[in-house]
Formats: sequence, structure tokens, C-alpha cells
Amino acid sequence: MEPQRPALQLAREDIFVNQVYRGIDESFLYLDKECDSIIERCIKRDKEKLKSGKIEHLPNSYHSENLWQYEPFTDFMNFIMQQMWNILHWQGYNLENRIPMVNECWVQEFPEEGGFHDVHIHGNNIMSGFYFLKAGNKTSKPYFHDPRPGKAMVDIMSKKKGEVTPATAQVNYPVKPGQFIFFNSWLPHSYAHHKGKEKFRFIHFNMSAPVNPKKIDKVGEK
Repeated sequence: MEPQRPALQLAREDIFVNQVYRGIDESFLYLDKECDSIIERCIKRDKEKLKSGKIEHLPNSYHSENLWQYEPFTDFMNFIMQQMWNILHWQGYNLENRIPMVNECWVQEFPEEGGFHDVHIHGNNIMSGFYFLKAGNKTSKPYFHDPRPGKAMVDIMSKKKGEVTPATAQVNYPVKPGQFIFFNSWLPHSYAHHKGKEKFRFIHFNMSAPVNPKKIDKVGEK
């Protein structure tokens, strides 16, 4: 059955929209050098675990500890926190009695043997993001997946590949050094398998928006 022509004139409204925000700022690429020793430490740690039998194989991604308190990251942390707070305002959230809190920030690098990252979300956060330090046409790239479980149950293949429509199940973006991507933490994301033709390194971060304890009324106060 073909679409009816002429069709009933209907007004369309997009509801429960998911948004991805992208931009370039190369002023933080100095962090790539700061991360060299961190990644070297991660590689050494995981190879020692492999040699000792604590793990059966190298991880799909070398993953650092939480870096949000590292002094070289201070300006970066303040910057990303402000950007994500801006986005929440644009999205219409009432933030009057809340404060921004970056809970997690780490650097990842895929092994030369090949790396990937399965589909996941970040619980107890509202905004997440990436900043790419080493990336290009021969590296992995991020994929974002439709977060609607109800749609997955009855999904139909999109008829136009490469065009984002309500039928689209996943979207990917080519990335390069200095690129930011921000998104809401409930949006499932992953990284395609990459065979290590070029180094792939990025910073990942998450932010929540807890209630400001100074704005909570004390018991007995009006």
C-alpha cells in the first residue's frame, strides 16, 4: 500500500526528543600530553594483571582512575561543567535549587590489538560527554542508540540509510582531536570495534544535578 495522496493535513509535534551537542575547542588538547603518563600506567597495570593471571586477556579499553581532582584538569572541569549546565537550561530544566556536580572524569585509550565499548548508559547522572584527544578516519567513533525500549520491541528497518528520521535506530559521528560531544546520560552509546590502525584516546565525563543542601528548608522553618 502506497502513502495516500493527497493525505489528511496533520500538524506534527516532536515530543520526548533526544539531543546531541557537538563543538570544537582545541584549547584543551594540552591534556593529551598530560594523559600520556596516565595511559602508560594503565597499560602497565593491565599487562601485569594479565601476566599474573588476574585477568585472562587485555581489556577492550585502557581506563584511568577518576581524574576530576587532578590539577591539570581544573580548567577543563570548570569548562565542561558550565557547558553541560548551559545545556540543561536550554532543555528547560528548573535548576533554581540545584547545583552542577561532575562525578566522573577519566581518560580511555583503545589497545593497539583492537578495542571497543559495548552499549551502555550512565546511571545517577543527567549529562555526559566526550572530548577527543587522538582520533581520525582510521579510528573508532561513537554510536548513539535509540533509548526507547518499546520501539525496539516492534522496530522496522529505516528505508533511508544515512538520513536521521523517527525510524533511525542508531547514529554515529566521525570525530577528530579537539571535538566535544555532550548528551543526556540516559542516551545509550557505544564505540565501534577498532583494530588499532591509529591511536584512539578520549576523555569521558558525567555530571549530576543534586539539590543544593543550602536551599533545603530546615525542619520547623516555613
